[in-house]
Amino acid sequence: MVEIDDLLRELFISYLRPPAPQAEHLNITMGQMQCLHAISRLGEPAMSEVAKALRLHPSTVTVLVDGLVAHGLVERRRDPADRRVVRVAETAQGQADRKRHRAYMRSRVEQLLSELSDQELGQVHTSLRLLGDAARRRLEVEASS
Repeated sequence: MVEIDDLLRELFISYLRPPAPQAEHLNITMGQMQCLHAISRLGEPAMSEVAKALRLHPSTVTVLVDGLVAHGLVERRRDPADRRVVRVAETAQGQADRKRHRAYMRSRVEQLLSELSDQELGQVHTSLRLLGDAARRRLEVEASS
């Protein structure tokens, strides 16, 4: 188990992570990019929904969103149904940067996978499917607890 954890960390840190915390193609931190992806997935979520999706404390999400707002990638909006609720929405620039990041990451993965034979790709696919299935089962158990 420790070896698998080490291998996954090595893969993500050494290859899939951009070369610096503030990658040239992003100009935001990886935490901010994860926050932007969550906001996009959720639509126009309340800050509490973003915190729950990222499994972070609301004050941490506030700092991340502040950075995204400063970069013009998201904007805060009052909920028309409840003015006490603040929602966040991706801007056009945020959507463009998120898509550019996804394309960058996809190209990095494609470059990496091009080093493998068809048989090895099949093994990776099977292994990732097993890992994904295990993660979904674990999340269901945690949700029901």
